[in-house]
Amino acid sequence: MSRNAAVEALKVVVAGIWAWKTPPSRRLRLFADVPAAQRPCAFLHEGGDETYTWQNGAIPRRKIEVKVFVYVDARDPKTIGAALLNDIMDAFDAALTPKGADLMRGRVTLAGTAYLARVAGRPIKVPGDLDGDGLLIVPVEIDLP
Repeated sequence: MSRNAAVEALKVVVAGIWAWKTPPSRRLRLFADVPAAQRPCAFLHEGGDETYTWQNGAIPRRKIEVKVFVYVDARDPKTIGAALLNDIMDAFDAALTPKGADLMRGRVTLAGTAYLARVAGRPIKVPGDLDGDGLLIVPVEIDLP
């Protein structure tokens, strides 16, 4: 199971969780470089931790962390940035819940490209109340055998 295959599969999952104005990308962009008209949008950032855990034998359990950056436009006074980010986070939770063949395994395998994928850690939410620029950072952990 390759890292790239698992991250690409995660990108497909992320693409399906929301009506993004710009398709998810594996190349992170600065917030200032994404006009409000292109939001909401999502970027998968792979600059996080990677760990190897050795059990018995010669096959390690590899764990990579992908942070999904979500940018939203909360400039409209009728838009409550925190509520929008909560809805997007709920969509992440639903998308990373085992379904189909994964339901029997009790884990999300990203179409068989990973042993396990899940939100792990603490998401960061910036609702954009002050400047209209809402941000959500979702840490996703992918375990590869």
